[in-house]
Amino acid sequence: MLFCYFCTPATTVLIIRFETIMITTFPRKQDGFLFCLAFLFMMTSVLPLRAQEQRIKTNFRSPVEFPLYLSGTFGELRAGHFHSGIDIKTDGVTGKKVYAVASGYISRINVSLTGYGNALYITHPDGYVSVYGHLERFNPQIQAYVRKIQYQRQSFTVELFPPKGRLPVKKGEVIAYSGESGGADGPHLHFEVREAKTEFPVNPLLFEGIHVVDHRDPKIYRLAVYKTNATPCEKDVPDTTIYLVSGSGKDCFIKNNPVIKVSGPFSLGVQSNDVMDHVANRDGDYSIKLYEDDQLVWGLEMNKISFFTTRYINSLIDYNYYEKTDRRLVRTEIDTNNRVPNYFSVQDSGIFRFQDDKVHHFKYEVSDIYRNTSVLKFSMQEAPAENCKGEKEKIEKKPAVGHSFRFNRDEKINTGDIRLNFPKNTFYRSFLFRLKEYPQKKDLLSSVYEVGTRFTPVQRYFDLSIKVPKIDDRLLEKLYIGYAQDDRAKIYNYAGGKFVNGWLETKARTLGCYAILADTIKPVVKPVNFKNGTHLVKQKSLKVIIEDKPTGIRDYRPTLNGHWILMEYLPKKKLLVYHFDQYLKKGKNEFKLVVHDMVGNTTELKATLYRK
Repeated sequence: MLFCYFCTPATTVLIIRFETIMITTFPRKQDGFLFCLAFLFMMTSVLPLRAQEQRIKTNFRSPVEFPLYLSGTFGELRAGHFHSGIDIKTDGVTGKKVYAVASGYISRINVSLTGYGNALYITHPDGYVSVYGHLERFNPQIQAYVRKIQYQRQSFTVELFPPKGRLPVKKGEVIAYSGESGGADGPHLHFEVREAKTEFPVNPLLFEGIHVVDHRDPKIYRLAVYKTNATPCEKDVPDTTIYLVSGSGKDCFIKNNPVIKVSGPFSLGVQSNDVMDHVANRDGDYSIKLYEDDQLVWGLEMNKISFFTTRYINSLIDYNYYEKTDRRLVRTEIDTNNRVPNYFSVQDSGIFRFQDDKVHHFKYEVSDIYRNTSVLKFSMQEAPAENCKGEKEKIEKKPAVGHSFRFNRDEKINTGDIRLNFPKNTFYRSFLFRLKEYPQKKDLLSSVYEVGTRFTPVQRYFDLSIKVPKIDDRLLEKLYIGYAQDDRAKIYNYAGGKFVNGWLETKARTLGCYAILADTIKPVVKPVNFKNGTHLVKQKSLKVIIEDKPTGIRDYRPTLNGHWILMEYLPKKKLLVYHFDQYLKKGKNEFKLVVHDMVGNTTELKATLYRK
């Protein structure tokens, strides 16, 4: 069927690649049809770029007026997702002018406490959307439009979709000022380009007009060799061997250049980063290719990504190694439920096995988008397992302990005290799942349940319920489920919880330890630059610190003389800020702030303020 629609020789090759990856990588039932269509669309538009190495012709300009120095690149490996744009340095300060890269209209505005924070989306007539995130503020016209709706909805956080002709912009117009809002770790501008029809982010550095000066080769740090399906006589052989890489550029190597001995099937992994001129940051790579005896056997390239598949990064990397070391190794092996669409030329799902005892020569090529390339060469050879002496030893097999989970079916566990419901495709591969119960500890209201291990990645949310023990009824509305990485932890983070028929229920996306706790502590609310009876003379704003350690802030409601007022919330600074407007009148003013935490504990702050 596919060949009926794609009949040219070039695209036929692409479809063959697509079919190969589908057969070796993805499940054929759940979510198959829609995902295959999305994957096909991505691959048929991305792969030609790989072959041609052409930049996309547009009339884009830079979103800033100073040189582009990056602290993050497109497709970079982040916690639970691929980075969908580039992060532009702003000299460590906020307030830099941000420009529209081309003419169009504001199609979306988002004011959020997380993610991109204050963000603008501009739709352009050539089929692309440019995105600007972590902004400090918008230009006066856009700011007034947003502020009006914030007051109408009585909410600081809003998501808006202005009509097409409401907020037109011209190329080079100042649309906003850079900041560090949302989930930013520091001042910078997050910039994206997306396809308007699919919403797939495209690498901004592929576009003419968006350019970074870069003459430096990427860095390669580590090589990993993973055993696959170890035999009983290899019980003492480590599953993973890490080799440190020396050298640079085209001359990367493993110390002493050993011939790496393997027995049976194996896969590989590599840790690497891109580096650029004038900055010390370690950014994400654009392309990784693996050759065996000069034949391309595995590839990964970051031209385009999909938000639908971005969390599958947890299957791309060695998640266990990442959780233990905070280093990301990109694995060649493709898990059965791994749907990352950026692979190409993958053979046998990234698992290798020698059919002879000859020395085989491997080569990793790691490149940035400007084709600065580093090369790691190493040799491997099939050898008998060291623990196999003569005839196979007789080894007593211990029965497996736990639940045999298959990734492509629903899995449920109910012990009477804890219930777990894992929808199909929650995990990336089938495995042995273990549930452990530890005795109740101080400050906890239930046993501690170790749900699997935090070293196992999770794709989808699962249902988790813990039976509530007999407690004072007054505590029921203060209960929540807490999460910790292991049973030795002293602090449990808020993981939700709704009381239903004797059970506390929540949805989770991380394996680890869960228990029931209670939060009876009210939020902390402290005025910063005023107090009751203050005469406002030099102040231009009111500032209040709000904080809640056990569970966190759920919402807040500020009023002035009975009118809701707009107070900007800066979660990282635990700060609320009200910039004076028409609701602060001359004379006497009554200020009131009500703050709730996640389980409903409430704190009120009242103050009478005077203004000349």
